Amino acid sequence: MKNKVLLEKDSKKLLFIVNPVAGRKLYKKYFPEMIQQFMEAGYLVTTYLTQSPSDAERYAALCGADYDRVVCLGGDGTFAQVVAGLKRCGKDMPVGYVPAGSSNDFGSLHGLSADLVTAAHDAVTGQVKAVDMGTFNDRFFVYVAAFGAFVATSYVTPQDLKNALGRPAYFLDVVRELPRIKAEHLKVKANGQTFEGNYIFGAITNNTNVSGVVSLPEGTVVTDDGEFEVVLIESLTTLPELSDAVYSVLSGDFISQQITFFHARELTIEADNPMDWTLDGEYHRGDRVVKIENHKQSLKVYVPEEEAPGEPLP
Repeated sequence: MKNKVLLEKDSKKLLFIVNPVAGRKLYKKYFPEMIQQFMEAGYLVTTYLTQSPSDAERYAALCGADYDRVVCLGGDGTFAQVVAGLKRCGKDMPVGYVPAGSSNDFGSLHGLSADLVTAAHDAVTGQVKAVDMGTFNDRFFVYVAAFGAFVATSYVTPQDLKNALGRPAYFLDVVRELPRIKAEHLKVKANGQTFEGNYIFGAITNNTNVSGVVSLPEGTVVTDDGEFEVVLIESLTTLPELSDAVYSVLSGDFISQQITFFHARELTIEADNPMDWTLDGEYHRGDRVVKIENHKQSLKVYVPEEEAPGEPLP
């Protein structure tokens, strides 16, 4: 028999922001059990279903400060929006995350369960883990800002295909789109150096995977050290270059001479023309000059106890 839930008038308040189209829409099946987890932890629950692609950020900024805890269900883009919304309203609070998207790169890296009920339980009973996040000019992002090949797939691949195939759906679109990717002439300034060239891909990230396709070299990503990992791929002109580059991004073994990889706390990227980006998998319309800064350990997320080593944060 489950524990009886006894909520008092002065019980803590929890806001549950749900992206109803994320992943395979499995949340519907497990919704009552997730709410039960929150109630058993002593929370009065308000649920909000997002209405548009940017609604999670808007609603978190508008109402998040009124709650003792905020939990979101969706993909990494939904999570990033909720975090950005809370930052905008000045509420520096940890966020609970129930990963329900088609790739869930952030959730996988930080040990969040793919089981929705378990993830909901951890969102109200887990420990707080502090990791880095970034600003892209005046916008917040959680784990990646990227452009070019391998990233357009995160917002042009049909949702139904992503739901059905997961990561293979991204790869199929990469193979189809790669010959049509236009190289961008860029100046990238970081660590007192300038990298200049024609690039078909770039990522400033704090994760081992980007866009469900690109894998970073093993052991290079530390999520709370105040630095981003930066990957740049120059224009590919020959079949061997193409083969090496594709192998490198899929395997995480950066053997290609066309790939530049380094760490940086902040960097400035200048393009000849306004250039489109994705921030945490969501489309961001063109900027010509971008300043990106790492904000060390400024993102706090609830994780299972075993994923938060050391003393728990307040």
